[in-house]
Amino acid sequence: MEGSPQRREQLPLEAVLRAVEESAALGVGTLYLTGGEPLLYRGFSDILRASTQIPGLETTVCTNATLVKGRHAELLTDSRARVNVSIDGNEEFHDYFRCLQGAFRAAEDGVRILVDAGLEVTIVTTISQSNLHMLADIAQWAAGIGAAEFRVQPLLRLGRGIGIADQRLTSVQLNELVMTLSDLANRYRPGLKCGVIGVTRRYLLAHPCAAYVCNGAGCHRRVAREIKKVVIREDGTVLPEVTNLSHDFALGNITDGPLSHLVARYFENGYERFDRLCRTTYAETVQQWGDVVVPWDQIVAARSYTWRDEVAATDVESPCGKGCLAGAGATLVRADRG
Repeated sequence: MEGSPQRREQLPLEAVLRAVEESAALGVGTLYLTGGEPLLYRGFSDILRASTQIPGLETTVCTNATLVKGRHAELLTDSRARVNVSIDGNEEFHDYFRCLQGAFRAAEDGVRILVDAGLEVTIVTTISQSNLHMLADIAQWAAGIGAAEFRVQPLLRLGRGIGIADQRLTSVQLNELVMTLSDLANRYRPGLKCGVIGVTRRYLLAHPCAAYVCNGAGCHRRVAREIKKVVIREDGTVLPEVTNLSHDFALGNITDGPLSHLVARYFENGYERFDRLCRTTYAETVQQWGDVVVPWDQIVAARSYTWRDEVAATDVESPCGKGCLAGAGATLVRADRG
């Protein structure tokens, strides 16, 4: 999720609705609405209503929950949406981190409204040196309020994390975090699921396609080229897979034309370079990675700003022609902060 407090861009509603309408044709299975705060976006209700018209499309709204009222819960329920709510720690820490007294209580009230409406709520917490000791307390709070899931994101160099990079967990702490979450999952089963956001090193080694390194016959899905996730940033820039990827790898801008045209054009000119970035980074990183969880998107994003393509492009035959937008893919649409 984009947590940067400096962003003020706002996507044109017409462009967002057009992208949502194209979801079925592109094989998009999940739509994430985030920001900033999506509830402040002027066309929020229009987007949710449009998403319900796409057969099989699952919608997840990422919010701080402070603005949630009964009308929002009703709208989200009618749209069959899931909700992710960001909680930074206990009341004191959350208010301090948000620079707003009362922010935790407002979020708590919002979560209660959502849960009482029967919505599936996931609590998402970024864990750093400052709030690592609060992990068990946050899980207990999440279970008590009726959340369906508690997901932990180790601090990355994204959003607000850029300014507090010295608060990142050590390798030992990261591995202990995974074990603690496993214990918490057992404690609160079956009411609350607990887990870490990320990909394990073992899984990446067994399934390179999870690192966006598709290899045709060697892939268990026999796909040589694909885009599993399309990210539409606040300024309309369309990126493959990784939220904070350098815009040098962009498909274009959502205002340039239909999303399907941007995807098709990218497979013809642009995808090969992104593929080489991922392959090079994978070869240099994963085998040597010492932690249980690999923050793959963060690694690729950081590398994308310094990487120089020195490898000649290699033509790869794709079982689905010029390339695929995976059927289980997701479109991540970001509104402004209002």
